[in-house]
Amino acid sequence: MNEKKALGILEYALSKELEGMQFYESKANTVKIQQVKETFKELSNMEKDHADYISSLIKDVKSHDYAHFSQPTDIGQSFSKRATQEIAYQGDFTVVKSDIPVLRMAYLIEEDFMNFYSKAAESVEDEELKKILNHLAEWEKEHRDRIYTLYQKLSKDYWEHMDVEPLY
Repeated sequence: MNEKKALGILEYALSKELEGMQFYESKANTVKIQQVKETFKELSNMEKDHADYISSLIKDVKSHDYAHFSQPTDIGQSFSKRATQEIAYQGDFTVVKSDIPVLRMAYLIEEDFMNFYSKAAESVEDEELKKILNHLAEWEKEHRDRIYTLYQKLSKDYWEHMDVEPLY
């Protein structure tokens, strides 16, 4: 394993996961829609779990010059199950328009994380590290897809309520 490259990827990943955690913590306190608030709180907790997992990988690389892929407890399993449930917004549509852009930002963050992990996996030769990075990419894809589902549903509900069909 190229220890320097592995540490560079993992340390960058750790900083991005912590940044994501802070974003979700912060936005959970400012969004208005309860389901968005709950989603962001859950995402903040999952990003913390990701950061803890990556921290343990960094320790392995520093002390043993390897990172061993072990299937971690699937962080976010209930999150994935909820992603398939029907979302129905029946609240105050005046608050929806302030939460939609925040959901869009969250979507882009998760898309960036997913792409980073996928590209990092392609750039390494070590099979264990490749498995780890691909697994992290899958976690981020689940987050991205859940956020996108919520974003699409709230956008659709908002525009239907406004009796307008936007071009997008």
